[in-house]
Amino acid sequence: MGVRAVAGAQKSQSGFTLIEILVVIVIVAVLSTFVTLTLNFRNVSKTVNDEALRLGLQMQMASDQAIYTRQQFGVRFHPETYEFYQLMASEDGDATWEIVDNEQMAYRPSDEELEYQVDIEGIAIVLETLEEEREAVTEEEPIKPHVLFLSNGEIMPDFRVVVADSTAEFRQMIYSGEIEPIVVEALE
Repeated sequence: MGVRAVAGAQKSQSGFTLIEILVVIVIVAVLSTFVTLTLNFRNVSKTVNDEALRLGLQMQMASDQAIYTRQQFGVRFHPETYEFYQLMASEDGDATWEIVDNEQMAYRPSDEELEYQVDIEGIAIVLETLEEEREAVTEEEPIKPHVLFLSNGEIMPDFRVVVADSTAEFRQMIYSGEIEPIVVEALE
């Protein structure tokens, strides 16, 4: 009788009950829901902050590159993008601003729609789209940067760039500082 009791006990303990399987399915469903929500959640504040920091570092890189290569660099802003330029000597002796062909200094679109606002020496600049500017380009009026990074280390003129999301709820400011050449900070 002792052998049958042990065999019966082993038989009832092998396998899972229906309730145990349902509990596991519910736990997996809840966890997968949290993972899905986390992956699809857009953190607009972080996107604006990251873009402002990236732009500030790109501007610092342009300034450093101007010093090291003894060439002039600049950045021009549009409502939703920006471009870095380099002053290049042409064959006829004139100098023209050409877009920098450097992946590190190129604009990278983000998942969020971002907007740029620019003040030059305290005066708000009306930004045109890149397409509008290219249509208006003439030899007498070529596209020129808003902010210059000179080979002597100077950044001019004094500027303030605001990076904001489309609702302007989250905003970061990049500006020319007195101690640090380029400062990035949050606007409230």
